[in-house]
Amino acid sequence: MKKKILITGSSRGIGLSIAKKLSEAGHQVVITGRNPEKLTEVSQSIKASGFIAGDLTENDFPNRFYQSAMEILENIDVLINNAGQYCWSNIENTPAEDVNRLLKLNLQIPYELCKLVVPGMKAGNWGRIINIGSISGAVGEANASLYSTTKAGLIGLSKSLALELAEYGITVNVVNPGWVKTGLSEDAFSQEGLNENEQLEMIPQKRWVEPDEIAELVRYLISDSAQGITGQSLNLCCGLSLG
Repeated sequence: MKKKILITGSSRGIGLSIAKKLSEAGHQVVITGRNPEKLTEVSQSIKASGFIAGDLTENDFPNRFYQSAMEILENIDVLINNAGQYCWSNIENTPAEDVNRLLKLNLQIPYELCKLVVPGMKAGNWGRIINIGSISGAVGEANASLYSTTKAGLIGLSKSLALELAEYGITVNVVNPGWVKTGLSEDAFSQEGLNENEQLEMIPQKRWVEPDEIAELVRYLISDSAQGITGQSLNLCCGLSLG
């Protein structure tokens, strides 16, 4: 059945792959990001139902963002919280502005958007919430404690909401990718001082996760076939979580 889907951070990388996969499956998808020109191009390319441009961290933007999505879709069956940011720094040198920004974008905004979409999902007795976390939130990452904290928070949020919403036919899960070759990881390798070859050597499968793998998992999780999967933290990491 065709679903109405809202995806944050979906103009590139993982979010774009998810949006493309779900649009191709016949769902109505609204994509989001900060660059209206890029969103226009992507929306036309993947035949999205529409797009919303803006900065999620701006004051009251989540509410305006939600209202704009409702104007396009009329209701939201599926929320995919994908927008996020990475920070590589030891704890004593992490700037206060990074702390505030990552806590808000990676954790507070997903929480607020869940709060906004849940009443409609309850009314329809069906819904899917998928939070895109990180393997760093599942097992921890040295020199990325801030990022790991925010992604671990998504795991707690997903488990708690899954219990709270189970009787309403709403499932809540978190997908934890390992290293994915996207703009976000490229930025980390080029700007944060991480060694790409060293990171690859630590992955048991000796390869990067492909964005399409995450999109395919998300496609399954929003289906009726996955109605029994809720409150789960799913590691898609090429074995990285195994040590």
